[in-house]
Amino acid sequence: MSMRAILVGLGGRAKSWFDVAKQFPEIEFTGFVEPFKPNQERAVQQWGIAKSQIHPKLADAISAAQADFVVDVTPPAAHEAIAVEALGAGLHVLGEKPLSDNRPAAQRMVAAGKAAKKRHMITQNYRFNATPRTAHRLVKAGLVGKPGSVDIAFYMSWADAPGSHYVEKPYMFLTDMGIHHFDMIRYVMGTEAVAAHGLSWNYPWGWHKGDASHVIVFDCKNGLKAVHRGIGCTLGYRTSWNGEWRIEGPEGSLTWERDKLFFTREHRTPERKREEIPLDSLPLGGQAAILAEFTAAINENREPECSSEDNLKSLDMVFAALESIKLNREVKTNELDKLIPSKAAKPAKAAKPAKKPGSKAKRRT
Repeated sequence: MSMRAILVGLGGRAKSWFDVAKQFPEIEFTGFVEPFKPNQERAVQQWGIAKSQIHPKLADAISAAQADFVVDVTPPAAHEAIAVEALGAGLHVLGEKPLSDNRPAAQRMVAAGKAAKKRHMITQNYRFNATPRTAHRLVKAGLVGKPGSVDIAFYMSWADAPGSHYVEKPYMFLTDMGIHHFDMIRYVMGTEAVAAHGLSWNYPWGWHKGDASHVIVFDCKNGLKAVHRGIGCTLGYRTSWNGEWRIEGPEGSLTWERDKLFFTREHRTPERKREEIPLDSLPLGGQAAILAEFTAAINENREPECSSEDNLKSLDMVFAALESIKLNREVKTNELDKLIPSKAAKPAKAAKPAKKPGSKAKRRT
């Protein structure tokens, strides 16, 4: 089934979505939204987009493009306005992570998607790659028995660009990168966090104004302990972007070492074992896998993996960790409604569907 899409935001990240969509002959970008003229000009000159297809406002693009869905590549603060308008106009939404940097806004977006009965997926691309996919299968199959803990170490020279919001705003390393790993914890381990206890700090040599190092311990529903250790200003050894994982169980350990998987059993066993496990072969990975899942969910009239409602659970791990750091105590996820007051009972008002003047064409779903 052919589909038309609107790409909202024409910054650097948008170019990757523009290119990924070329792998899908059934998908066509028929409209673009960008208020910033230099970005408009770059898209015309370097991407080959017709100037007439670029609009300063989403409403104009909706009216002109007759699209099926929106790909939102705007900053987190703009996600709610884009999603609510698009959903209200009868379009599905594929939004960049995080769902929002504001929990009440995230809740309103989830409510808007439900009210519109449209698909709203968040681009948690890390979980769609071979290492977490293979680890998920192995954990589910019981390779290490019932896991007791998962420990993730993530060391990166992160966001070293003076003046950027990643450097200027507080807790950006935790919020921007933690959401990737926390979402993978839920996916790989097949569980949900119920509480977080966190500690954060900065090193004297660090370049971030907000804390860029932390340790977070999550308690999960099945008794699992999930530990996330991060340093965002390392000058030394760096892990991969996935981090280095150790999943511990009664049958041994499953470790991610530079994105390679190893199963190890060395104690209380007649046969010591240390073996690398080949990664599962995937037809697609990363952004391409996300786009395939999103369009399949639309065609099959089902919720996609990483729907906004599901992704709110990953986002709540971030908010629980932040509240724990600020309050210097353990924070349960079921406390968040009290700790972060929300008026999310009613979905945000959506814009009325825009149509071309004189057009009676119905929007495709």
